[in-house]
Amino acid sequence: MLAAPEQEQLGMESANDKTNDASPRDTTPLLSDRYALSPLDFAIVSFFVVAFLLFYYLPLSTVGVWRDISVGRTILAESQLPSHPVQMPLAATSLYRPTNWLADISLALVNRAGGPEAISLASTLVATGYLLFVYFVLCPSSSPKWLRLIAVALAAATLLFCWQGLTPELASSVRLALFLTPLAIFAGWRQSNMAPSIWSWIVAPLAIVAWANTHWTFVAGPLLMSAIAVGVACDSRLTGRSWGETCGDRQVQAWVWLAQLCWFVTLLNPFGFGVWAEALAQIVHPLDGSTPLVLASGLGAIVALLVAALACLLRRSQTPVHGGDIAMFVVAISLAACNTHFVLTLVAVATMICLPMTAGLFARSDKAEPVATSDTQEPRPLRFAFTLLSLLAIWIGFALSPISASVLGGTPRMLASAIEDPPLGVVRFLHENRRERFILAPVVWSDFIAYADADAEMFATSDFDRLPQQAKFDFRRLYQGGSQWQRILDRYDVDTLVIDKRAHGDFATQVLGDVGGDWQLAWENARALVLQRRSAA
Repeated sequence: MLAAPEQEQLGMESANDKTNDASPRDTTPLLSDRYALSPLDFAIVSFFVVAFLLFYYLPLSTVGVWRDISVGRTILAESQLPSHPVQMPLAATSLYRPTNWLADISLALVNRAGGPEAISLASTLVATGYLLFVYFVLCPSSSPKWLRLIAVALAAATLLFCWQGLTPELASSVRLALFLTPLAIFAGWRQSNMAPSIWSWIVAPLAIVAWANTHWTFVAGPLLMSAIAVGVACDSRLTGRSWGETCGDRQVQAWVWLAQLCWFVTLLNPFGFGVWAEALAQIVHPLDGSTPLVLASGLGAIVALLVAALACLLRRSQTPVHGGDIAMFVVAISLAACNTHFVLTLVAVATMICLPMTAGLFARSDKAEPVATSDTQEPRPLRFAFTLLSLLAIWIGFALSPISASVLGGTPRMLASAIEDPPLGVVRFLHENRRERFILAPVVWSDFIAYADADAEMFATSDFDRLPQQAKFDFRRLYQGGSQWQRILDRYDVDTLVIDKRAHGDFATQVLGDVGGDWQLAWENARALVLQRRSAA
C-alpha cells in the first residue's frame, strides 16, 4: 500500500529535476554577447552620428564646388576637355589643364541626380565614410577603442577645418583610402622577407591612376610608396648586410618595383607629365585657396600634436621602429608643411604609424568580461541596453537629417540653408534679364551665378589667378572703389555689374551716385544691387 505514494513522490521529484535542468537554457539570451555593446561603443556610435549630422548641416560654400560642377557639365555636354577656364573667356589665353576632370564629371553627375541637396548628401557620405575607414582599417583592432576614437576625431577635425563640401580635394580622400587600405591591412614592410601583397600590386596603382585624374594631391601616393621602399632598404642595411646584398634582397627589390610602378601610372592621364607640372605649380603657387601650413591655426595644431605624439612614442614604446614608418612620416609631414591639402594624408599616415606603437602602453579597456557559467547566477538584465541605445542614436540621427523628409515626411530643406549665403535674388534677376556680354560680380558669388546659368559669361570666377595681369589689376581696383568704374567696364565690354552691398558698401554708394548715361540701376535689395548697360534704342 505504501509503494504507490513513494513512486508518486519520486516521479514528482524527477519532474522537478527536469524543470531545473531546462531553466538555464530557457533564460539564455538569444543574441550572442558580441552584439552587446559597451558604454564606450555607444559613445563611438554617437560620435559618428554627430559627425554625420554636422557635415550634413554645414552649408556648402558658394566658391569652388560650383565651378567644378560647371566644368564637369561642360565636359559631358561637349565630350571633350575644355582648353580654358569654363565661363571665363578673358582667361582663354592662359595655360589651363583641367586635371580634376574625373572629379568634375562625378560632381556633375551627382548634381544632375539631385541638385545641391544631392551634393550636400554626397559630401556628407564621403566625409563620414572616410572616418569609418580610419576607425576600421587604419586603426589596428588591438588598439584601445578610446585611442581609435581620438584618431578619428583628429581626422574629423582636419576635414572640418578645410570644409568646402564635395570638392575634388574631398573626392581625392576616397583614392587616398583605396591606396592605403592594402598597406594598412598587410603592413608588409614591417616584416622581414615580406614582399608587397598581391592586393598592394593591384589596388595601389589603380588608386593612383584614379587619384592622378582627380586632384593634384596624387603626388603623395608615389612619394609614400618610395618612402616605404627606402625604409625597407635601410632596415635591410642595418641588419649588417652590405649595399650589394641589400640591393639583391628580393623584398627590397619588390618594394622598389612597386614604387616605380606607382610613379609610372601617374602618366595615365590626358595630360601626361602636365599633371606633375600642375601639381608643382599648385604647391608653389596655390590657385585653389590652399596655403602653406601655419602652426598658429587649427590644422597647424593637429600637425604639432601628431609630431609630439610620435616623438613621445619613439621614446617610450617598446615596439620595434621600422624604417618604412619613419620615412613615410617624414614625407607626409614635409608635404603637409608645403600645403594644407596634405594634412589629411599626414593624419592617415600618422594613424597607421602611431597606433601600432602604443601596444603595451595602455591596458585594454574593452576586453569582454568573462561569462558566468554558474546555474545559480541570473543573466544581466541590461546586457543589451547600450546596443539598443546605439540603434536609437542611429535612428535619431537619420530622423534629424534632411534626408529623412523623403521618408518620414515634412518640409524639405530650403536651398538657402544648404548653401552658405547664396545670391538667390541676383541669380533670379539675371536669369530673367539675360545679357549677351560679361557679368562682373564678386568672386565669392561668381561660381554660383555661373552654375545657376550655364550660358553666363563671367568676368572672373574662383579661377581668378588665371586672368591676365591687367584684368586682375582692374578687377581689384574696381571693387576697391575706383572712380573710373565706367571706363573699366567699357574697356572689357561688360554688360552687367553686381555689387555686394555688405562687402563693398563704399563702392555701392559711389556707383549709385555716379549712375547715369549708359548705365542704369536694374535691381536692388538689402544685400546686393545690379547695374546693367542701357539697351540701344
